[in-house]
Order: sequence, then C-alpha cells, then structure tokens
Amino acid sequence: MRKLLAVTSVLIGLTIAVPATAQAVDPAKGYNGVCTGNDALTGVTVVVDFQELNGNGGTAAPTITRCSPNASPGTARTGIKALQDAGIAVAGTARWGLGFVCRLETRPSATETLPLSGNPNYKEACVNTPPANAYWGYWYADGTGASWTYSTQGALNRNVVPGGFEGWSFSLNKSASTNPPPRVTPSNPARTVQ
Repeated sequence: MRKLLAVTSVLIGLTIAVPATAQAVDPAKGYNGVCTGNDALTGVTVVVDFQELNGNGGTAAPTITRCSPNASPGTARTGIKALQDAGIAVAGTARWGLGFVCRLETRPSATETLPLSGNPNYKEACVNTPPANAYWGYWYADGTGASWTYSTQGALNRNVVPGGFEGWSFSLNKSASTNPPPRVTPSNPARTVQ
C-alpha cells in the first residue's frame, strides 16, 4: 500500500509540474513585438497570422508577433528553432516530424472543422503532409523592406536572416499564387535603409 501511495504521489507531482497551457506561447522565451535593443540585429521577429483560423469554430486567434532572440549571436538557426526560441508551440506531422509544420499554437486543432473546398468537414490529424488548400504557409523577409517572400524551403532546412522576419500564415482554400502572406509589415527599423 505504501508503495502504491508513493507512486501515486510521484505521478501527482508530475502532473502538477506540467503546465496546463503547454501548447500556448511560452512567456519565458522571446518577447512580444519586433526585436529591439541588442536583439534588433541578432534575433529574428516571428509573425504567426491565423488568417481564416481566427474565429473558426468560435476560437479567437489574434496575430502573434514575437522576438526570437539568438542566444548565440553569429550562429545559424533554422526557422523551426526561431519559432521555438520565440516561445511558439509548433507541431509537425507523425510521418515527417517538424519537416512539415502542421500546428502552430495548437491550431488547427484535431477537432477543428476546416471548411475545405470539396471536403467541408475536414479535420487535420497531422499524420501526413497537410493538404494543399489548408496549411501553414512559410514566409520570410530580411527586415529592410515591406514585403514578404514565400519560402520554397521548409523551416527545418532554411536558416533565418538575423534582424529579419519569419512569417507563418494559414492558407485556406487558396492556390499557390493566392496564398496570403502575413498581415504584418516586415520592417525592422534597425535594418531599414534611410
């Protein structure tokens, strides 16, 4: 009986140690807004624009803009590492891991209905690659201008530009030429040419 109580106490302790919002923005990593100060030229600003996911099924999801500081300035970081360093919860697929980003901040959730053209009751299980008409588009900018560039590489294989921007925008029922860039201007005052 004592052994059972000891094991139960350990399990309860473990349960309490795990935060209930483990999939929410981690405030201990990064900070809100565009990178400033020492991070302005060594960090990268991460933008997550939920687009049509905002309000889908009654779940609000305002655009997230967070600085992802580089703990070791001068060393390369991937887009996935930048997301993680900004405190953004990221989940890949069962088949490809983080080679394909499936969820950001738990969205789209496994129970969320995505009204896809031709499949209005679709739910993303994150097993294989998300469909071409319901996925997180990956964008980047160097911070000197006002426009985004769609990445042809996955975030696990592409290194970020220090002082630049990493953008994620949910594309629902769009084509390759109409998928939306994030609705935040990717301009870093420390990098903008006067």
